[in-house]
Amino acid sequence: MMDNEFAKLSSTVKTLVEDYRDVMKFCGIPKTGWHSKTIERKAKPFLQGYFTLAVVGKVSSGKSTFINALLGCKDLLPTGHDQTTSGITYIEYGDTPEATIEFGDHHKQIIKGDDIVGQVKKYVSIPDEYHELPINNIDDMILGGFDFAKIWAARKQLEEETNTRIQEKLLKAYVQGRGKKDIAVKVEIKYPFNDELKGWRVIDTPGIGAIGGIEEKTKQLLAEEQEDGSRKVDAIIFLQDGEQTLDYTEDRAFVNRQLESFTISDRERLFFVLTHSADDKFKSHKDEKLNTITSNYGDKIHLVTYADSLLYLFLSEFGNDVDLEYISKEPKPVSWTREEWRAIKLIIDDARYDLEDKGESVNQETLLRRLNEIAHFDDLKKEINQFAREEKTKVFHDLVLLIAGDYDGIVCQLNDDKDKVNGKFSSIEKALAEITSARTKLNQIIQDVDEKIRMDSINKKFDFIEDCFESIERLSSEVLIRTAITNLFDEVQKIERSIFDDLKEQFKGMSDSFQGSSSYVFSQIDYDYLERQAEQYSKEKYIIEPGRTITHTCDPDERIPAKYGTRINKEQKLRNFKALALKRARAQKDLFKTQLEEKVTNFRKEITDDLDSKLKDQKAHYQSLIEQRDHTEAFNKDTDEKIECSHRAAKKLLKTADEYGFKYQ
Repeated sequence: MMDNEFAKLSSTVKTLVEDYRDVMKFCGIPKTGWHSKTIERKAKPFLQGYFTLAVVGKVSSGKSTFINALLGCKDLLPTGHDQTTSGITYIEYGDTPEATIEFGDHHKQIIKGDDIVGQVKKYVSIPDEYHELPINNIDDMILGGFDFAKIWAARKQLEEETNTRIQEKLLKAYVQGRGKKDIAVKVEIKYPFNDELKGWRVIDTPGIGAIGGIEEKTKQLLAEEQEDGSRKVDAIIFLQDGEQTLDYTEDRAFVNRQLESFTISDRERLFFVLTHSADDKFKSHKDEKLNTITSNYGDKIHLVTYADSLLYLFLSEFGNDVDLEYISKEPKPVSWTREEWRAIKLIIDDARYDLEDKGESVNQETLLRRLNEIAHFDDLKKEINQFAREEKTKVFHDLVLLIAGDYDGIVCQLNDDKDKVNGKFSSIEKALAEITSARTKLNQIIQDVDEKIRMDSINKKFDFIEDCFESIERLSSEVLIRTAITNLFDEVQKIERSIFDDLKEQFKGMSDSFQGSSSYVFSQIDYDYLERQAEQYSKEKYIIEPGRTITHTCDPDERIPAKYGTRINKEQKLRNFKALALKRARAQKDLFKTQLEEKVTNFRKEITDDLDSKLKDQKAHYQSLIEQRDHTEAFNKDTDEKIECSHRAAKKLLKTADEYGFKYQ
């Protein structure tokens, strides 16, 4: 069993945050003191969140079987057909099986017990007689308020987008017997899968049609952000049938079209996985296939690899319990179909021939090793697990620095309190005078920062947007336009974050010049929290996917009918889409600039108000120390205990940081 890096980090963060809370409480510091708000926010994804993995792929790529294999639960998701549901399925660990299904009319069905798999199938599986229909697309139209007449009128576009032929009688029977209340738009499953993936959330997305692209609801999912601006989906697995050669123009065009629809942010977390790696067509050309993907699409992918889901399911369930040398004599398990069991026996026979061709002995051990090599699933999981460690460790590192900085600051202030009460250095009266003068210096800090960072210079950082709009004007498809606009706003957000990082550094630089008692006040400023407060007051989230909505969350008249409208002229439609997208993007740019200026103004105000409040608190704190001069022995003992408590927590923290390969100075 592999190490679960996210679970290890989550456990570590829980311990460190509990230690931090204990120190703050023991030292009598309010829950909102120092950098506690930002520390709690950064810790939240570890304590209450997941390592989230979205699986995307063509309807024939074996997506459900892949997810079942990944989680070690053979029948968790329905398999064997191209389509099962038009919704998104979220799967996470639960001590007992439970599923919540949300339907198009917003009602929910909760299923509990050992048979949730069979129960869920009843709601999401497609009856056999309708498997020739593009169910996902049709359900999407039903959710948008389309009746049979409207869907039939749009059949030519449907046929083109899904590479299917639609029979009128079959379509009519399906649509007339199906309404919003029957369409599962979201499924949440909790299941006791392997401990090695505890803390992971796996998302099954709607399948990609033969000609159509990644569905809008999937794009919305991949674009969703967390509070810190990072994506809610940590990694993306794009599945492609490894049996295909990718030598054909149509296959290459399909893959290229899908990869181009991923944004720059998506590509940094994208794993391209060739499935059915046990097939002879793949095994005999494995290196060639992998090299083809790498050479043609390497700049659009984080990692290229391969896996065989069915073989891995067999190995997980029977690998150590079945005599592989005599698999032909083993009876078919009840939970396996005849076709599945026959496929496994053929794979094992091929593995035997592989060993014989290499001159190796054929036995249980060598067969098991060879089958694991072919399945390649353990290596894939290790790659994803390592990616999880690398990505989450970045946030963990920031968290450690904040906690360590607070420990240092608390110890320094406690020692300073002792010195003042014992009269060793600056007197309390002098410290109070410094607090008073700091109020005057505070205004100067704000003025100095304003001089260094002015709105006109900030706005210049976004001049490139118009150049990007001109480039978008020259693009030749809706997919490229949407992706380019998403990338543009991703870049805008990065620049916005850099502006506020610079602002924070300017304030920190100015405050570092303060000496004496007031310096402890400045060291307690939680700039990240204040930035988020400023954002709450100054702006709403801007739209990075213009002109689209998630169909089941809005009324029919709010839908944009471009996807299903009668296609009269593709070039005219593209021009109209481009004009609409750019109009909305320009409006968002103007709104963003206005909101940015408000946010900068509010950020300065938040810092000023926070400093003023902290100066008042510090003044009250020093006044309270005057009373301790008559109780120095008890005060010193109590303060020393607090210092020792902070030191112990700091040593434990730094030991943990060292285990993860970084040092704190």
